[in-house]
Amino acid sequence: MSYNIDINLHRRLLTLLYKNEEEHVGSCFSCIDYLDEIWKNKNKDDIFILSNGHAAYALYVLLEKYEGVDAQKLVDKHLGHPNLDYENKIYCTTGSLGQGITVGVGAAIASPHKNVYVSISDGECAEGSVWESLRYIQEYHLNNIHVHVNLNGYACYDPIDTDYLERRLKAFLPRINIHRTTSSRFSFLRGIEAHYIKMDKQMYDKGCEELITYER
Repeated sequence: MSYNIDINLHRRLLTLLYKNEEEHVGSCFSCIDYLDEIWKNKNKDDIFILSNGHAAYALYVLLEKYEGVDAQKLVDKHLGHPNLDYENKIYCTTGSLGQGITVGVGAAIASPHKNVYVSISDGECAEGSVWESLRYIQEYHLNNIHVHVNLNGYACYDPIDTDYLERRLKAFLPRINIHRTTSSRFSFLRGIEAHYIKMDKQMYDKGCEELITYER
């Protein structure tokens, strides 16, 4: 799947991650484009839940872009994982993997006239609550919840068999949205190391240069 890439959004995310010494760089960049598409097309009152809470900085820059909330203020308030904050359209505290999707199911039941969008990670699929939620969505025809999976091929310590995982996910919920993404958005981000990397000035400058090249 291809996306319309917002270079300014990427630049803002890169800067925010660098200035705050956040380490989940690969996770944020691997999901930012499909999350941007969700936010671009969802209704104002629809609910979005970032179940893969370690990609919080991606959520913060999207809230800045679409809701006018200062992303740095969200970092100052929530740090590396989002906390419940209705005022700023954060509907669930996430960080413990597998929790956000269960809240999303509850929101879909409670608000049948709203769409609920939930983003989960491939590593998160190690949690049983993910599979219980997918089965419930399918069995009880919760058609107003839309689950998006960041399939970047890596969990915290090991690579993931993405073909096998995709088959399993579609077996549980055939209409699930699978996004085959990459953590290696920049030359200094490679594979599993991209999930835990604190950018130094040299890396940040290199990232800015590569964004300029990409923009051309």
